[in-house]
Amino acid sequence: MARKRDQRAQEEIKKCAQDFRYFCRYLKIADKRGRLVPFVLLPAQESFLATVEQHPWTYILKARQLGMTTVIAARMFWKALFTPNFKVGVLAHSGESAQAIFEIYRRLYKHLPKFLEFRTERANIREMKFFHGGMVRVTTANSENFRGTTYQALHCSEFAFWNDPEKTIRSAFQTCGPDAEILLETTANGLNDAHRLWREENGFHSLFIPWTEDPGYSIKTKPKTINPKLKQYAVERGLSEGQLNWLHETYATKCMSNWNTFLQEYPSSAEEAFIVSGERFFDIVFPDVQPYEGLKVYAEPVKYHIYTVGVDVASGSPSGDYSAFCVLDVTDKKSPVIVSAFYGRMPPHEFGEEVRKACAKYDALAVVESNSYGLAILEYLVAKEYAYIFKRTQYDKMAKRWVERLGFNTNVNTRPVLLSKIHEFIANQWLVPNDRCLQFEMNTFVYNDKGKPEAGPRKHDDMVFAAALAVAGMDQVDVLEQEILAKKPRNLAEVLQFEMTTGKLYTKQGSDYHRDRWGVPEAPSLTDVGADNPPSGR
Repeated sequence: MARKRDQRAQEEIKKCAQDFRYFCRYLKIADKRGRLVPFVLLPAQESFLATVEQHPWTYILKARQLGMTTVIAARMFWKALFTPNFKVGVLAHSGESAQAIFEIYRRLYKHLPKFLEFRTERANIREMKFFHGGMVRVTTANSENFRGTTYQALHCSEFAFWNDPEKTIRSAFQTCGPDAEILLETTANGLNDAHRLWREENGFHSLFIPWTEDPGYSIKTKPKTINPKLKQYAVERGLSEGQLNWLHETYATKCMSNWNTFLQEYPSSAEEAFIVSGERFFDIVFPDVQPYEGLKVYAEPVKYHIYTVGVDVASGSPSGDYSAFCVLDVTDKKSPVIVSAFYGRMPPHEFGEEVRKACAKYDALAVVESNSYGLAILEYLVAKEYAYIFKRTQYDKMAKRWVERLGFNTNVNTRPVLLSKIHEFIANQWLVPNDRCLQFEMNTFVYNDKGKPEAGPRKHDDMVFAAALAVAGMDQVDVLEQEILAKKPRNLAEVLQFEMTTGKLYTKQGSDYHRDRWGVPEAPSLTDVGADNPPSGR
C-alpha cells in the first residue's frame, strides 16, 4: 500500500513538474476578502500565461487587482520548486510590498500537500531555498542584498514606482544568467521612465491587461440612474450591462465620483493608464511628444508688438540641465503667444549670445533668472548694452535703502508665485504651450513626496521655468511698451500696423499722414510706399 502511494505521489510530482496549470490544482491563495481558496486561473491570468510562454521578456502593464502578482509568483514558485538550482529574484518598490509578495510564496508552500512539500535548506523572512538549490529571494529595488547571485528568473514588481527604474533594471540585468526570464510588471505612474520603456523598442514584449478582463468586475444590481458620461464610456468600450453596473458603483463609492481616479485605478488602455496616473502639476498631457535641441522660430517679429523672453541658464554640462529661453508675444496680455524658443546644452557665454540675438530680434524684455549661471547672462547683456532687462526691487541692509537689481531671483518665496502664474495661464488656455520641449517637460513636472512641484527623477524643468519667467515679465513691460509705441510709423503700412496693434488712431501734427473729418487717411505719395521705400514688417 505504501509503495502504491509513493508511486502515485511520484506520478503526480512528474505531472506537476511538467505542467504548470496542472500544478495549480494544488495551490492555495488568499482572495480579495482574505479567505484561503484554491487557485483558479482567471482570464487576465490566462492572458499573461499565454504571452509569457511565447515571450520570456515581457512588460506587463495592468489595472489594479487583476491577480498579476499572484500568477507571476505561482509560476516562479513552480519553477523554483521543480527545477534544481533555478533561482528566482523578485524586486519590489518598497519593504512593505516585498514582505507582501514573499507572503504569497510562503502561503503557496505552506499549503502544499505533503508529497509536494519539498525540504527547504533555508527559509527566512525574505528567502526560500530548497534542498536541490532552487530558490526564491524577495527584496527591494534599492537593496544591495540582491547582488552576488545569478538568477534564472527576475520579477520587477511595480517598477514604475522605483526611484530610478532604468538604472535599477539595468543593474538587475547583470545578475541574470543566459536565457533568463525577465518580467517587468507594474501599474502606470505617469509619463515617467516606465512610459518611455513601454513605447521604445527594447526587446520586451508589451502586454496591457485592462480591468474589463476580470469577470469579477460585473454585478447584476442595476442602479436607478447612471451618469451619461459612464453610459458613453460603456458604449465606446462595448461594456456589458453587468460591467456598466459595476462601473457605476465603483465610480460612486471607491472613486468618490472622481473620473480621473477611476481611470487611474481601472484604465482600459495603456495610454489612458499613463496619462491619468501620477501626481502631475499640469492637467494637460502630451503623450507622444519628444523634445528637440536648438532654436525654434514660430513667428517672426511684428512692429509695435511687445515681447518678453524668459531665460533659464544651466552650466552647459553634457549630462546636466538644459539652458532654455522662451519668447512670448505679450501684446495681448490676456493671450500671450510663444513665438520662439531655444533648448540645448552649451557654455553660458555661448548661450548668452543666443539670448542677446533673440532679445535684439524681438526687442524683448529679458527676464533672466539671476541665480547662479544666470548672472553671467545678465553681465553679458549689460556688456552688450542691451537696454530692456527685467529688474527687481530689493532692500539693501548695508545701505539701508531700496535698490534695483537686474534679473528675477527665484527663491522659496517667488518660486510658488512663478509656477502658479504659468499654471493659471495654461489651465485657462490663455497660453497655448505649442513648443515641444515645453510640452515634454510639462508631462513629467510632478509633485514630489513633500508636495513640491518639480521635474520627475532624471527629468528637466528648464523650459517650464523659461516660459514662467516670460509670463512673469508681463508685469514690467509698461516702459518697454511706451518706447516701442513711440517709434514713428514710416509709411502707410506701418500706420495701419500701429493702429491694429494699439487700437488707436495714429495722428501727429505735421505728419505726411493725416485724416479727413471722416477719419479716413489720405493716400500717400509713391515715394512713401514705392519700390524704394517698401512697407516694413517691423
